[in-house]
Amino acid sequence: MTEQHIDKIQAAEQILNDYGKILANITDMGYAHPVSLLPHTKDQIKDAIQLILKEIGDENKDLRNSLFEAYVVLAKFIPDEDVGIVEDGQTAITGEASDTSVEDVDNAAKLINSIKLEMESLTEDLKIFLS
Repeated sequence: MTEQHIDKIQAAEQILNDYGKILANITDMGYAHPVSLLPHTKDQIKDAIQLILKEIGDENKDLRNSLFEAYVVLAKFIPDEDVGIVEDGQTAITGEASDTSVEDVDNAAKLINSIKLEMESLTEDLKIFLS
């Protein structure tokens, strides 16, 4: 293993440690979180997860599953200005808000659907990567 490869692994581990701290501090794993919470870009986190998954291979199934889940959860980190739309829509759907318009609910539903689609896409990306 080259020194450069070791450096890449260490950098990936640091990125994942930083990301893991954010995930650990999120008490509500609702539909959306502000992307500004992420300590690194989504692409940097994805690359780090892929590198570590490649390194561990099939050795540690629990770690693989955790990394897989963390990869897919990235879809829930959306532009900060959209998080409020999703939260307002969720509140309206549960009947907790009476002042939310049909348009607000529709906008929230569209955002939630785009998050779900991205989660499916990320799942497929990892399946392809791991095969």
